[in-house]
Amino acid sequence: MSIRRYLVLTLFSVLTLITFIAAIQGYKVSMSRAEKQFDQQLLDIAYTLLAVQTTKLKTTLPNNTHKSHQTTQVAQQGSFAFQVWNNDKLVIKSNNAPDHLIVSPVLAYKESHNRSDKQYSHFSEVNFLDKRWRVAALSTEMSAQHTSITVIVAQPLQTQFALAQELILAAVTPMIIAIIILSFLIYIIITQGLKPLHRLRTELGKKNTNDFSPLNLQVNNTELADVVVTLNQLFSRLDAAFQRERHFAEDAAHELKTPLSVLKINVHNITQDISARLSVDNVIVTENDIRRLDSVKELIRSVDRMGHVIDQILNLNRTNTAQIAHGSTRFNLNSLLQQVIAELYGDILGKEQTIVLESDDIYLSAHEFSVHLLAVNLISNANKYTPIGGKINVTAKRLNEGKADRKIALCVEDSGVGIDPEEYQRIFDRFYRVGGDQHNSNVLGCGLGLTIVKHIADVHGANIALSSSTLLKGLKIEVYFKDNKAEKEQGDD
Repeated sequence: MSIRRYLVLTLFSVLTLITFIAAIQGYKVSMSRAEKQFDQQLLDIAYTLLAVQTTKLKTTLPNNTHKSHQTTQVAQQGSFAFQVWNNDKLVIKSNNAPDHLIVSPVLAYKESHNRSDKQYSHFSEVNFLDKRWRVAALSTEMSAQHTSITVIVAQPLQTQFALAQELILAAVTPMIIAIIILSFLIYIIITQGLKPLHRLRTELGKKNTNDFSPLNLQVNNTELADVVVTLNQLFSRLDAAFQRERHFAEDAAHELKTPLSVLKINVHNITQDISARLSVDNVIVTENDIRRLDSVKELIRSVDRMGHVIDQILNLNRTNTAQIAHGSTRFNLNSLLQQVIAELYGDILGKEQTIVLESDDIYLSAHEFSVHLLAVNLISNANKYTPIGGKINVTAKRLNEGKADRKIALCVEDSGVGIDPEEYQRIFDRFYRVGGDQHNSNVLGCGLGLTIVKHIADVHGANIALSSSTLLKGLKIEVYFKDNKAEKEQGDD
């Protein structure tokens, strides 16, 4: 999971959780306040009805006190229902109230609260008319009139809940909108804050394997600036270690080259002496002489192989990233390939091979010595592993002419035995040879040729493709360089 996704999901989850908890708590508080407000509303209506009925009774003549009362129905347009009882007589009710007592006086007087003149109030919830109602019962005892009045006011709980939910929804909706807006802002802020990290990743991705140059990345973030400084310090240490290794290998190769040359000369002289002695007439050649001569020849091959290894190590050190970066020139690739073939033509002619060069008039912007060394190793590798009388094709051409991603393709293919596709990646490893030190072609090598090719290609940002040649049935190696023709033309303009 990416850092951005982790931060966004974490902050969004925390924000949602906090908002949810706050919403629940707000819901509880709002419902409690709403219930109190509804109860107070019911009680206010009950007090109003009680005051009206009390006033009416106090102005009634004494001889009419015990007159039987006729129930009066009042049309009720709202959600309230009410009853007014005089003792056990229903005197006033709304048209949506039943004729029977909604709550009994016992319940009405239970847990009463004394206000004045023996006045009682009580709240309860009852069922009537297929609904659940919240009921406020208010009773008073009038000693002068020897009577008691009970006022009952009810409201459906569904109505209360609906009103409460409307209020809560009105309060929660802004919170939900705020969560959405805050989540969007969090995403933008985190994305903006991680941009320096993305730039760092991009800069690191541009680096080649042997590029230890410091990062030139300006960041305002203190933590990331420390990371850049630490990385640059690491690159400096790695570069120093790499340079020590390169210098050691180069120095060791130079030191070994002189005694190796002396050894080669002495072995050659010994071979000449043995051959001259054995070629004298009337000299009896023993089996021991033949073994001695074979041992000397094997020693010569070992010395030649060691000399080849030293030369390849020196070539590998000459193609370091810094030298290539500062030594890039623009040269004719066709002329360079002709020169390489001329240098290797003796080996090609010695194996009676046929080599064909097909190249356009191409100019390549690169490190000329490195490309020359790359071509030498490719053609020399084809020469070594192509049998006597075989064929080698060398081609160089432009690809995607007229497009933005133009490339220059250098291809070398042969009629040799080829390589198993499973070993395509391993042949670029240092000192790795297919079949070991003794290839089935009976050619001795050190396993550095294709390593040098891969190194030079990587430094130049080129790609290498291996395949089986459809034309010659051997190995086909293609190197794709970036075509800098358009950039050069723009620079000339």
